[in-house]
Amino acid sequence: MGILLRGALTTVLTAAAVLVALVLGVLLGRRVVSRGLVGGGGDVSVGSTLGVTESVLDVIPLGIVVADDTGRTVFRNTSADALVDSWEDGVVGRLVVERLSAAAAGGSSSEQVRTPGAATKILEVVARPLRSEEGSVGAVVILEDITERSRQESVRRDFVANVSHELKTPIGALSLLAETLVAETDPAVVGRLSTRIETESQRVGSIIEDLLDLSRIEGESREQMELLDLTVLAADVVERVLPMAFQRGVGIDTEAKSGVHLEAIRNQMVSMMRNLVENAVKYSDDGGRVTVRVAADRGGVVFEVVDEGIGVPPGDMERVFERFYRVDRARTRETGGTGLGLSIVRNVVHAHGGQVDLVSTEGSGTTVTVRLPTESRVVA
Repeated sequence: MGILLRGALTTVLTAAAVLVALVLGVLLGRRVVSRGLVGGGGDVSVGSTLGVTESVLDVIPLGIVVADDTGRTVFRNTSADALVDSWEDGVVGRLVVERLSAAAAGGSSSEQVRTPGAATKILEVVARPLRSEEGSVGAVVILEDITERSRQESVRRDFVANVSHELKTPIGALSLLAETLVAETDPAVVGRLSTRIETESQRVGSIIEDLLDLSRIEGESREQMELLDLTVLAADVVERVLPMAFQRGVGIDTEAKSGVHLEAIRNQMVSMMRNLVENAVKYSDDGGRVTVRVAADRGGVVFEVVDEGIGVPPGDMERVFERFYRVDRARTRETGGTGLGLSIVRNVVHAHGGQVDLVSTEGSGTTVTVRLPTESRVVA
């Protein structure tokens, strides 16, 4: 790990050094030409070199704005123009001009700013003075769109917090039950405590297993794809879930046409189907029925699970695919759900270039439809 970090740091420092050299090339090149120190054919050579330097800066996916030693902007690349709202009266544009003037005077700054408007972005704005052997030659501002990075960091923090919370509850229960069991002598109480310990242990195991599933989905590659018969796969999944359905008094009907094939990753398809069928059973009332459908449809395949269960309230429809989100926490505790099932489903479907839709009426049931293109390709 240390070697990898050192390698990454070396790459970053090398890139930064190249960037500074290019920016200095712009500034010094402009100064040489403007002062008339190069004449005749030499002027063409410097101008050509300057043009190449600016072209290189234009393809860098960072906004770069360069000022001379007076703070006047002498260059900005295409990425900077794309990131800045307006150079005349925009929030980011005014900020860049101010930071360039301060940096040209020797100051440095680094801050984050949100762009106005509906499609807001988070930009990191770094301003630094530039110096050469001659002394101060100007300043540079680097703009980076960190919107996605910030979103991912927020998701990571929430995920870690959720995992910690979800594991803390059963582990705390296990500790308490174990302490009670040590001091207990009544065989009937010992039996009940042992059953509770087994239940909580299974809950911890389920959470860890689902987390590993999510990790595997992100790590598996296209090389693991194979031609699958989804009708056979669905039948195997239903057979695995039947004991749970029988326990709850829920019937499962299968409507599947033969010869429905898809090139996909087997483990992921099984995980996706199993989670949908298990969810349908868990959230069905005793005596309810679950229907599993597999069919070919317009250049792709459709896997659909319909239940007559408790349904999803309208306010929760957009959030059911989030990790650890639960519509009915009391029922989830009762059935041992982890809150990760639909998140796994969404990740599998997206990884295969498909689409998942959920239609539900509270109190009447839910239909989850997965559509996968026949020419499925795993998205990294």
